[in-house]
Amino acid sequence: MQSESGGVLTMGEKIRVLLKEMTGVPGEFQVLPAGRIDMKGYGSATLDEAGATEIIAEFARRGLDMVIDYEHQTLKDSQAPAAGWIKALTWKGSDGLWAVVDWTRQASNYLANREYRYFSPVVLIEEASGRIVAMLNVALTNMPRIDNLKPLVAKWNLTGDGEPASQNKAKEIVMIEKLRKLLGLADDAGEDKVLEAATLAVNTAKEAGGKGEVVACREVLEALGAKENADREEVIRIVASLKTPGDVAVQLSHQVAELTRKIAEMNQQDLIALSLKEGKTSPEELDKWGRDLALKNPDQFKLIVLSRPAGSVIPVEGLRVLKDSDPGKMDDAQKSINAMMGIDEDTFKKYNQ
Repeated sequence: MQSESGGVLTMGEKIRVLLKEMTGVPGEFQVLPAGRIDMKGYGSATLDEAGATEIIAEFARRGLDMVIDYEHQTLKDSQAPAAGWIKALTWKGSDGLWAVVDWTRQASNYLANREYRYFSPVVLIEEASGRIVAMLNVALTNMPRIDNLKPLVAKWNLTGDGEPASQNKAKEIVMIEKLRKLLGLADDAGEDKVLEAATLAVNTAKEAGGKGEVVACREVLEALGAKENADREEVIRIVASLKTPGDVAVQLSHQVAELTRKIAEMNQQDLIALSLKEGKTSPEELDKWGRDLALKNPDQFKLIVLSRPAGSVIPVEGLRVLKDSDPGKMDDAQKSINAMMGIDEDTFKKYNQ
């Protein structure tokens, strides 16, 4: 093998060529970067951890894979075949929001041939703050609106995309170690042995691809965490991500989303109880919009409701004029007022004879 510059390939470069030949398309990709995101024709928006958490929680709540279509056809009144399905979403801090994806055969071919290189997420942006708070779906496209977007399939570059030689060497060492584990080789297996085993895996996958035959030996499947009867596309997807299988990622994502939901509900209950105790809101106001705001945007609830003077809000809906014939009688509205003011039933009746 020779590099694009004409020189002999290093061991790491040979392995990268083999893995590229074997995988072709990514099993995981950065769907939204963290921080400021510039968009053509819109301006800019921001994705922070809170917004990503909302997106992941909604994804988990629905319990459905998120569609990746072609050219946003799902949003149009036309046939919209899927290019792939997002199985899990993960927040990686400064590295943004990532998606684990299962591509269709047609989309895999498009990506492998670089007929599609980019994608475009459909997001909802909070107008006041410019924060991204929801993601509806994703589309394959060659004209993304987001600037400086990482392509799904980059131009193959054996020089490491301009990174320092020390970083390239470190990546080679990590890749070789991962391959040892994936191929079931001993820890002291040399680079030549790793290359030989990787070549065999690639050739086996090529010969068996699409025929329903075994695509790798049992040891390799076990190392990948794949099922014993996994087909070629399943093995390719797992190798492409070089991470835990998607079903584990989905389970972890659901657990994180459930924990996030429970924490948000606990915070909501605390905020509501405090606001009622201090007389800064009413049950009627809470039913209209307060409960929802306390759950989805607790900071804004504190700013709007808890900043009010204590005892400044008295519920008015449902109040009625009591007749002289029923002094001391309480309706639901009066009971709410008494509860906020700390007045028990006996005290109320005593002074309303």
